[in-house]
Amino acid sequence: MTESEIQNSKFKIQNFSINLIVLILTIAFAASYAQDKHISPSDPLIRYNGRFDMKNPRAPRFDWPGNLIELRFDGTSCAVKIRGDGGLYNVFVNDSQFVRRFDTLETIYPLVSGLKDSIHLLRITKRFEGKTGQISTIKGFYIDSGKTLQPLDDPPFHKIEFIGGSNLLGFGIEADIIRCDTPAAFSNTYLSFGPVAARLLNAQYHVIAMSGKGLVRNWRSPYLSAPRTFGNFYTRTVKNDPKSKWRFNSWVPHVVVVSFGNNDFSTRPHTPKELFQIHYLNFIQEIKVRNPKAQIVCVTSSREPFRTYVRELVEKEWENGNAQIHFYSFSPVPRRECGCDWHPGVNAQAHIGGELAEVIRPLLPSDE
Repeated sequence: MTESEIQNSKFKIQNFSINLIVLILTIAFAASYAQDKHISPSDPLIRYNGRFDMKNPRAPRFDWPGNLIELRFDGTSCAVKIRGDGGLYNVFVNDSQFVRRFDTLETIYPLVSGLKDSIHLLRITKRFEGKTGQISTIKGFYIDSGKTLQPLDDPPFHKIEFIGGSNLLGFGIEADIIRCDTPAAFSNTYLSFGPVAARLLNAQYHVIAMSGKGLVRNWRSPYLSAPRTFGNFYTRTVKNDPKSKWRFNSWVPHVVVVSFGNNDFSTRPHTPKELFQIHYLNFIQEIKVRNPKAQIVCVTSSREPFRTYVRELVEKEWENGNAQIHFYSFSPVPRRECGCDWHPGVNAQAHIGGELAEVIRPLLPSDE
């Protein structure tokens, strides 16, 4: 047997051993929760906020960052059965918060135990993008035997949709260095400027954003335009499933925030002004067709030339009588407030979110 064959055999044995251990642990977890009460993901007391594919209500699928799962349970413990996407998730239990990775193997993940025997609020939010092409599937929750879910408070009246790139995903937001080997570990959509603004306004929100995607060019594209830009994904319920189509009338936003330009102008060759503005305006018009009553806020950083291109486009829309479009540009972010790859860090995102909330506030309808 050659050295290469020996190494290959060792790898296969090691890989088999790892898979066997994972299988044993999965069986052990399942056995340990056999006496607990299983809550179907279709239970009406579970709230899903974001784009979820509910065609099979017993196995909701999702992959857009920022998606929220919320429930209130009675008892001392809770676990979730999920096939994850290999990404990280925020888990909030009452006033506590921790981070869990849900891997691509379907299993039961303990979330919390040893709580006071009372009613507890659980929220799970997707922090960032998962492994390439992976989709998460919820298979249910486990709570103490004999316990039940409790009704949630009514959701906020106002709805805001945030559409864009990595800034809206909180890319590298929690890092205190510019160069990161694993930016996903530091990324957190929950703390990006969109969700921050929504919470300040007590509004529901959806985040429909992808890192590296633009309207004409993607990050570091060597061409003036690129295939598979953001527009290819905007209409999907599950961004990694081209057959899943979002029903836009199922959740109608009062305000839509659009943030594009950083990826289109990330490197040269820069997209020609006319081409960028045509694609940008076409996307705005698509939003208006799907949400005819929504106010639209176009957000840019201070970077040029796309800041000026977007501002000019908005001003032209004003002149043409479109009073439902607005412009907001945030100031340059100092280096000390940057996270991975010069993206705004936590404090900078909070500041931008605060400013954006004041732009949006007068655009929201009365909730009476």
